[in-house]
Amino acid sequence: MLRKSHLVIGFASLLSSQLALADARVTVAHFAPFAENIDDTSVSVAVNGQVALENVKFKMFTDYINLPAGETVVDIIPTGTTTVAMTATYMLEDGKDYTVYAAGNGSLQDLELFVLDDDNSAPATGNVKVRVVHAAPFGATPESTEVSIRTASGDLVGGLTGVPYGVSSGYLELPEGTYDLKVASNNGQVNYIDPLPVELTSGTIATLFAVGDIVNQDLSIVATPIAELPLREVVDDSTNGAYMLDGLDGQGFWFTPIPAQNRVVGSWYTYNTDGSPTWFTFDGDFDGMTAMTTLYQSTGMTDMGDPQMTEAVGTIEFTVVDCSLIEAVVSAGNNVDVYDGIRLTSSASCPPAE
Repeated sequence: MLRKSHLVIGFASLLSSQLALADARVTVAHFAPFAENIDDTSVSVAVNGQVALENVKFKMFTDYINLPAGETVVDIIPTGTTTVAMTATYMLEDGKDYTVYAAGNGSLQDLELFVLDDDNSAPATGNVKVRVVHAAPFGATPESTEVSIRTASGDLVGGLTGVPYGVSSGYLELPEGTYDLKVASNNGQVNYIDPLPVELTSGTIATLFAVGDIVNQDLSIVATPIAELPLREVVDDSTNGAYMLDGLDGQGFWFTPIPAQNRVVGSWYTYNTDGSPTWFTFDGDFDGMTAMTTLYQSTGMTDMGDPQMTEAVGTIEFTVVDCSLIEAVVSAGNNVDVYDGIRLTSSASCPPAE
């Protein structure tokens, strides 16, 4: 069956006269973002000169299809034409599984068919097997497409750094569990693709394809044979800066995302009941749109040499409303106050409020 996310659609019968001889299995996937309109990415797939799949669009993939061992020619033909845009010849072996995927966008990277040898042998009890494939042609040179694979907190996974377009990691055998991974720059400071956490149960075997080129199609992750993975907002530096509290002159906060760790830190400036100024700090997880942080107060470090003491005194929940506005819900003791933080400083992607 042909899939996009959880969508299941029918496909043409595959060389029915050959099925009796079938002794290899092939998954076919369309990961070539060569058009901005998704309907314009539609193609047909011909196997040994006969059309086997029709109206296959970007990010769709099939279940395993049985094919006879031996020489097999795969052609990719844009819908509405008879022109072969991509072609490749493979020697399929008895009892083996393969993934054939189309990639490239025709500008930054040539349109091309890639083949992977699939290993569907079961992992050890309690484990999963995951493979990562870089199929996102967002740069014209290998160096410009290099990425790293990291946890949401920024830790490198399986030594996967400096991974260029067209490269597969091979299978990593990992304990079953919930995985929160992302695709980032080599140094981890810039996030490119950040899927929501996904639960992988014992025995799962999956390939995670990074796809999209930014020019025509957004970056995303397709996990075969599962589905396209839902994404969270990518944590970046666009919200970094100073914000004043609407209606409260001289009060505000400094908001500092740490993209490498999906985290935000900052300081909160306000006044005590006696009118004296005071600073608090906050720290917590950030998903690009919301953050739940712990509010801290530090005391000590006076001229008398008192030791510094820092303790949690409440929480602040931040919600990014738009480019110039962050809502803050401050909870301290029995008090809950809601503030609008209006941007005072500009960033590369967001000007100050007017």
